[in-house]
Amino acid sequence: MEQQNREYNDEINLYDFWKVIVKRKKLIIGLFIVIVVSTAIVSFLMPDIYRGKAVLFVIPAEEITAKEITDLIGKVDREKRLSIMPKSYPNVTDIKFNTIKDSNNKIIVTIDAKKMDDIPRALSEVVDYFNNMDIIKSKVSRSKAIALKQSVELSDLIKSSPDLLSTSNKLFKAGKLSTMGFNPIEISKKIVETKIELLAVEQQLSRLNKGGIEIAVQLYISNKRVSPKILKNVILAGMLSFLLGIFLAFFIEFIGNIKNKGSKPFDNSSIE
Repeated sequence: MEQQNREYNDEINLYDFWKVIVKRKKLIIGLFIVIVVSTAIVSFLMPDIYRGKAVLFVIPAEEITAKEITDLIGKVDREKRLSIMPKSYPNVTDIKFNTIKDSNNKIIVTIDAKKMDDIPRALSEVVDYFNNMDIIKSKVSRSKAIALKQSVELSDLIKSSPDLLSTSNKLFKAGKLSTMGFNPIEISKKIVETKIELLAVEQQLSRLNKGGIEIAVQLYISNKRVSPKILKNVILAGMLSFLLGIFLAFFIEFIGNIKNKGSKPFDNSSIE
């Protein structure tokens, strides 16, 4: 019996709720239409935002890691965005720096801009900003000094290698070197390896002369805009406006009930 009464009361409550919604349907529908249409208009008027991504390479990775650089920059707000990209700032709406897991020398750069043409220009400014950072310049200078020293030592070794090989051959022919201690093939192989090592050092120097940061993976720009998401905005606005309309309908009904109770005439019989 109690369960039947409970179910009956639940049905009455639901019916009361439905009556309030029907009674205030104009408010709910009107609010829904106003908010959805306004959201759609604002979304259409908002500028299109496009996104580009690139990977930067930290050349002196043994001196400074990618994470240290991103931690040094910190969160990029409007003021910092202006200092990083003074020319592209008005059209660049956001920029983010992330590091790649298990990599000490790569930084992912994500740039959002109003025009696709602004993204390559912004990336160029980002690279220049990095290369002009005092800490990177000092690390690059140190790496260049080490590479220059290696280059000189390897160059001197390669220059002296023909004389060394010639002297070794003469001593071998004169019987002053045993076959166990002399292998001309191994010596020639070491000379080739030294030349390859010198080439790698010279390439490193060439890259360091351009700066400590370079583009490792070319910039990719999506043809599809990332913002505004008109359909998503309209759906979200519709859901929120519908809930807001129902809330206002019940709130108005609640206030109305309080006023009606307060306006009832005073009953003197209750005192007696």
